[in-house]
Amino acid sequence: MDRSASAVALVARSHARDGSQLSGPETKDRLRSAAATLGQERPGILAGPSTVTQEGELLLTLAAPHAILEAVLRVASALRPTKTTFSAAIAPLVAPEQAVAEPAVDATLLAAESAARTATEGIRETDPRECRVTVAAPKDDRVIGVLIDLILEGYDSMTDRQRQIVRLVRSSDTQQEVATHLDISRQAVNQSLAASGWLHLKCAEEAAAAHLVELAAPVAAVVTQSKEPATV
Repeated sequence: MDRSASAVALVARSHARDGSQLSGPETKDRLRSAAATLGQERPGILAGPSTVTQEGELLLTLAAPHAILEAVLRVASALRPTKTTFSAAIAPLVAPEQAVAEPAVDATLLAAESAARTATEGIRETDPRECRVTVAAPKDDRVIGVLIDLILEGYDSMTDRQRQIVRLVRSSDTQQEVATHLDISRQAVNQSLAASGWLHLKCAEEAAAAHLVELAAPVAAVVTQSKEPATV
């Protein structure tokens, strides 16, 4: 996965049905395991080590803005049936006023710290009973958080069998391969996908991925402008 001209932080925390946060030792272990699984299954999606705070929040540094959707879905899957809330933040690697004065490594650290701080603040201000996903970016747009939230709810509403079939369809060349693997008919695979609403979720995921790329565009523009030589 290509590095982007931004720092991207994602904070996740588990919560009970009443919205209260779960932060015990078992929850922290599950968060660490989810982060480890994400790094193993998708090498390159993380841009740095993951951290579980004393408050029971998982902090991930992602390689690019478009990784937010996949990270959310994979972490939520690893923690299911416990529900998870997410807050993401995208920050430019080089701020305009710091472009000349700050070395590149300092600008990177500053951006990473800014993204982590914003994501952490965002999740602590979020009521999981109202919205489970928020995304803060240079271009203020709440649509992407709501869209990912709806996608997440769609997967949560599936049965375990439906999610299994979706996972296999994603990793297989044809639906017949999935049917053969599960010893069921291709029609049964089609019926499961239709009942789960996955085809609609797939379209929503494509729209969310494109939207995340658009959100990152202002970040890239900031970096490009900051590298232009000053004129007098």
